[in-house]
Amino acid sequence: MTKKFHHFFIIAAVNSAAFFLYANEKPRSIFVQGKTEIIEINDLNSSRVITLSENYSINYNDLVCTGKGSRTELHQKELIYRLGSMSVISWQSLNSVTLHSGSMLLCSSHKTNMTVASAEANATFEGSGTIIFETTDNGGFKFIPIEARGTLITSKGGAKTVKGGRMMLVMGQPSYYGDAYDIDLMLMIKTSGLLNAFPAPLPSFGRISLAIYSQELKLKGKYNALIGDATTKDNLQMWQFGDSNEEIKKKGFFNRFF
Repeated sequence: MTKKFHHFFIIAAVNSAAFFLYANEKPRSIFVQGKTEIIEINDLNSSRVITLSENYSINYNDLVCTGKGSRTELHQKELIYRLGSMSVISWQSLNSVTLHSGSMLLCSSHKTNMTVASAEANATFEGSGTIIFETTDNGGFKFIPIEARGTLITSKGGAKTVKGGRMMLVMGQPSYYGDAYDIDLMLMIKTSGLLNAFPAPLPSFGRISLAIYSQELKLKGKYNALIGDATTKDNLQMWQFGDSNEEIKKKGFFNRFF
């Protein structure tokens, strides 16, 4: 083997390994129900729209858009993402994602450092757990840890310890925290499609069960509320529910987290 060919072989091997590692970091679709489309954007800023199918790798900065009543699960290394109905999301890197609209679930069994942004807010989660994010009309988002261990960090609000069942609002630039509320985890499990409308259970199912049991012991049914929307930075809507599913349906909560 000549030196020139040997040099070429090494470069090719390095490039192939780098390509494999980069491709392995990109989100890959595992489950698609309904209609989900990808808006691919190339270096010339031209785009094309394709229908997402299972086992498809998504490039960074491409938009993933779910249709009405649709849902999608994607895996990125050890991370699991689930997208609800009418949601738009894009990834900038392994540790950075933008939820443009709608809702998503993030599940990580290992400690991660993830920056999540919306239209007018962003925060970094350091830790592990199962968390639901949903955008609000004021450009921010809801951070709802079902079970989690770690901290949430915003540029203006600093770091806060994450507690399972304790929802926090993130809003503004620079971002800060709105009010925090206890969420009824059992009611969330019953009504959230991100948690119960996929064929395979999340690997964190056992920890979610423990979080529900722990909350039941501490709250003893005292809280039975879920959060609606934040239409402005000063206006937060709260919906109070009883125990019947019919009452929940009348309040319209089944339109959320799907």
